[in-house]
Amino acid sequence: MKSLIFIKRNFKEMLRDPLLYIFCAGFPIALIGMFQIILHYTNGKTPIFEVKSLIPGVMMFSYTLLMLMCSLLISKDKSTQFIKRLYTSPMRSHNYLIGYFVPYFLVGIIQSFICIIMGYIFGAINGSGFIDFGKALLLILEMIPIMCINIFVGMILGRLLNDKSAPAITSIFISCSGVLGGAWMPLDTMGGFETFTMAFPFHPAVYLGRVITGAKHTTGDSIFTFDDKGVICLVIVLVYLVISLVLSILFFNKKFNK
Repeated sequence: MKSLIFIKRNFKEMLRDPLLYIFCAGFPIALIGMFQIILHYTNGKTPIFEVKSLIPGVMMFSYTLLMLMCSLLISKDKSTQFIKRLYTSPMRSHNYLIGYFVPYFLVGIIQSFICIIMGYIFGAINGSGFIDFGKALLLILEMIPIMCINIFVGMILGRLLNDKSAPAITSIFISCSGVLGGAWMPLDTMGGFETFTMAFPFHPAVYLGRVITGAKHTTGDSIFTFDDKGVICLVIVLVYLVISLVLSILFFNKKFNK
């Protein structure tokens, strides 16, 4: 009950912020539309911009915007002494974790459906098609770990930073996700650099998404398959998920006990 009340409060705070609609809804749609225009005017010579390849990348990138929004809300609550006032309430540390996590998780699910719908729309427009309903649900399920990682990191940064420095630091993560995730870069043609990006969760999450959509590699006509590399990607994403969850719990417990 305590967590539910706090969830409602944070959800209302999100809805009051216009950045939610600009970044979490409008920006992914704009990205997909822009890359589809580029695909059209390059006569299909940029396969990474085809919807089956692009949608998993945009989904991954859009979740980093949740990190930004989450860190902003928590850092603002901290700067206004709101969190300190809550310490006098019966709430415990897990109530804070759940209260901040759930609203952004729900927004992330909405983001996922927006990207999937845009994939169907542009797939119908350019005649390339997209994926069936079952694979669409599987894609959303596969993307949940990277979504949670971004939310947990946003919660950690929000607790560590103030409302002025949090956006600057999270922008670094956002930029890195675009470059290291291969959302719109043909990493499979970059050899050693692709191997380097496997040290982070962004590219593995996109790789697994492209396995589900049956996207083509930028080199040749072969498609992404769940091979040994796919297993490695899955392990990497799950390891980062556990680490980010544990760190967020530790940080919130430490602040609460202090």
